[in-house]
Amino acid sequence: MTALTMQMEANKRILENQHKICWEINKWARYMRCDGSPDPTIQGDINTYINLRREDMTHIDIDSVLKDSELDLFLINELDINLADSSAAELGAQDVARYKTTKEDLQRLIQVKLDTATIKLLQEATDRRDPETLNLQYIVKNDNVCLCLWGNLSKNPRIKTFEFAERGFSFEIPKVLSLSGCAYRVLFTKYDHYSDKCKSYYSRLKKKEVILEPVLETVKEDKEEVNEEVEGEKKEGEEVDGEEGTEKEKTELDEQEPQMKEEEVKEEEKEEEVPDFHEPPTPEPLEWEDFDEDDDVIDLRANNVVGGVFHFNLMHLPPQPKTANNWIITRLVDPPEIEYIDYVADTAVMNPNKEGHSPTQADKGKESETKRDEKPPIGVTMRLADGVMFTEEPQVARWDYQKNHWRSDGFSDYKFDEVNRTFHFKTSHFGTLALLQDAHINMPFQSWEIRPHKMNSAVFTIIAAIVEIEIEIKDAMCCLSRPDNKPELESIRNKWVTPKELVKMCRLAGINVFPMVDSSKYVSIQNKHPKIEERTYQQMALTASAMAYSWSKWNSDIHNREKILFQGAESLNDEPLPEEDWALYLMTKRRGMKLKMVEFDDTFNEELAEGTQFKSNLYNLLLSIGSEQVKERIKETSYEFVDCVQQLLMATKILTYS
Repeated sequence: MTALTMQMEANKRILENQHKICWEINKWARYMRCDGSPDPTIQGDINTYINLRREDMTHIDIDSVLKDSELDLFLINELDINLADSSAAELGAQDVARYKTTKEDLQRLIQVKLDTATIKLLQEATDRRDPETLNLQYIVKNDNVCLCLWGNLSKNPRIKTFEFAERGFSFEIPKVLSLSGCAYRVLFTKYDHYSDKCKSYYSRLKKKEVILEPVLETVKEDKEEVNEEVEGEKKEGEEVDGEEGTEKEKTELDEQEPQMKEEEVKEEEKEEEVPDFHEPPTPEPLEWEDFDEDDDVIDLRANNVVGGVFHFNLMHLPPQPKTANNWIITRLVDPPEIEYIDYVADTAVMNPNKEGHSPTQADKGKESETKRDEKPPIGVTMRLADGVMFTEEPQVARWDYQKNHWRSDGFSDYKFDEVNRTFHFKTSHFGTLALLQDAHINMPFQSWEIRPHKMNSAVFTIIAAIVEIEIEIKDAMCCLSRPDNKPELESIRNKWVTPKELVKMCRLAGINVFPMVDSSKYVSIQNKHPKIEERTYQQMALTASAMAYSWSKWNSDIHNREKILFQGAESLNDEPLPEEDWALYLMTKRRGMKLKMVEFDDTFNEELAEGTQFKSNLYNLLLSIGSEQVKERIKETSYEFVDCVQQLLMATKILTYS
């Protein structure tokens, strides 16, 4: 077993053991928690909690609902953690299905309670109306939800638009709605409980077609007859020549015995030599199913929902209380449910006047009546979410509840103001909406570099297609440190988290530099051997406390799947390296080598650098040619740091996506 294999196996065992201990500690802490919250993994507890919450009609005011929804979201997150690490949680197929059902029940519970609170607010619209406009204008929010309500109590036809200034959301009110008892609801949620119900949310491998060759029975029968005849002849020959054959066999064995002994000795010598490299089997390239939906259906493998979702609903105002003498009379609606108004914009508005014909008074009356009944698209202007970076004009989509997917039809007149961070569009439909962004807008990357600060500390820089990011790494944790000139990233900048949490945070914030398993469908990448790529990331991580690594143009210029090239240099002082310090390294299936050529040479040459030899891997190569300080740092690097760097390298796939 080589030094590299021993080191990797030791790190793996320690990490697995540490992960198991942490999991058991968290499980015990959950069991001992005494805050009244149910354990979502215990079916009886969570079912009781959900049923009691559904039946509870005493805490339906918006403040109570928002407070309770925080616990619901916490329980959903707990289930997500268990599902994401099902091996550590020792979950079977039935447990996974049960957790997913519980998660859906909690998501449904949150929406039902928010709808119930909305009804209660609308029933109290008269008491909450604005004294100037005489309409309901209400906004309330917490960290995850923002509810905005506008109720048309005055039915004033001169009202054309309304804006929730605090949230930066305005909408048009056509004449047909300004004269009716309607209400607009805009419900913003930072979470997205819809996308994972869509089939395009998940990658789908192509199913291999198994071609079965037809077997002819007649051929089989003929072969059996021939075999029987041959066997019969053999038996006859064996009976006649039995003694002669035995003597010949003995003579042949005596002649072959010395030769066989020599071969056995050679084989024993070979077995004693431990090979420095184990040939990895070449995996077949993966093929992914094509997106076969209509053009208006959003492919969630190519687009990400950013900034959560928002419900833009049109509904009837419920009966308002009336005062008669000393009585307050309210018409009871049981059960209390939101009554949505079915509003679909007219595709075209007919002009009743013909060319060259002056309108009469009757024509004007008909035109006025027509305009009053028109259903034009609703114009919406919104300020983009504070915690999301939009690098291009977003795409707006609506959720189709019948087919469970996002659709882009029914929208027009897009206007994106990048400076003021506003987005305008017109919609023909009310419903659940979301803004989406190209998931691969920052791919492929232009360049990358990972450089050590000191022991068990490094900085990882990626210059992507649009944004430049910098990730600080220390021991088992990492944080996004740049870009530092984007206020919308303030909430996640310099926040120390695990690599998995960083990937999730960055994607939600609109910074996606983390390819998915099928991203090669959407991005032109360097086609490299996956096993060589994986081993290179592992060995880079093992040496990242002492070595700096960077992008090389030769990795893409050399169109060879089994050759990976990158730059490397010893970096013991926390400072940028001059160009002359960088060397070119080549990794193949069997070799790791330092090349004589440099990055700026005109032609490619695999000649080894002077005073170096090729090794079976990068780790052994650096231990053989590195300085004593480099060797010492590599050997003293902690397993947490190695694991953190390896996770980030494998999450970004810099060797193939640059």
